[in-house]
Amino acid sequence: MSDSVKNVLIDGGVPIALSDSETSFIYNILPVGEFYDKRYGRVSITDAKIKQMAENFGKCPAYEVPVKIGHSDGAKSPGKVIGVQAKDNGLEITMLVDNDTAKAINDKQYRYMSAEFDEDYHDKKTGEKVGAVLLGAALINQPGHPYVAPLVLADYVTPNETNENERKNDDMNGVEDLKLQINELKAQKAQAEAELKTLRDESQANAKKLSDLETQNKGLLADRKRAEKERNEAEVKAFCDKWTKAGIPPATIEKVKPVLLAETSRIIKLSDDSHDDIPSLKFFDELFNALPKVPMTQISSADAPSVELSDFDKARERAKAIAACAK
Repeated sequence: MSDSVKNVLIDGGVPIALSDSETSFIYNILPVGEFYDKRYGRVSITDAKIKQMAENFGKCPAYEVPVKIGHSDGAKSPGKVIGVQAKDNGLEITMLVDNDTAKAINDKQYRYMSAEFDEDYHDKKTGEKVGAVLLGAALINQPGHPYVAPLVLADYVTPNETNENERKNDDMNGVEDLKLQINELKAQKAQAEAELKTLRDESQANAKKLSDLETQNKGLLADRKRAEKERNEAEVKAFCDKWTKAGIPPATIEKVKPVLLAETSRIIKLSDDSHDDIPSLKFFDELFNALPKVPMTQISSADAPSVELSDFDKARERAKAIAACAK
């Protein structure tokens, strides 16, 4: 048995190789549409009609649907219809014909096909009305349907060649699919890297802003601390100058001055009760006010009286009394 099989491609169909003695091909025998024929008048091939033919195939008629040479009742039948499918563009049939007929088609002895059908068929066994039924397919050269396509034949191929070509096509399609997937993954990777770079740049920019703000804050805190120190020193100096001019000996002022400079809160606690707290400047104002004053001419004299820090205890008691009277 030879491996060569004639495969006929009809209307873009795929050839089916079954044996050496027969050739299979596919053909749209009833395109959807309307046309006029003087024998039948207006003919309308609709989607519903071809779907009904496809549903009835294999049930009606009771015999195998023949592939005939022409439409005559006694015409030679070199093949048969083995499958029917309702497509969007018409009724597609799959047929088997002997190799002599395939050769005749290949030699362009037959250029078209024509359908034989009954739109109002009755089942001959039951008498039931079943609708549209395909009765036969004829090889002809003068089709009544104006929309049928000419037979287009394929080259001679072997089943092995067909399978190998299909395998190669599948491999090529697989390679192309992989290339598309790889390109898509590369694009996704590039996009992810770009987004990551943007996030890193933003993170670095934010870190620099934070560092600048921290540096600026440290500078502001240092400026504030320096300003508070200068203000404290200025207030203490003014306080000391006032009482020096009032007659408090410089030696006493010099003993009090470090205390005032150290008291940034300017609050002296007279007891555990916060109500007894007294501002330090007020405290020393009361203290100096109670001390004896020295004339300005004696301020630099070695005999000028000096107040010891122990006198502060007396002043503290006096301050408590003052605070009590103020309540």
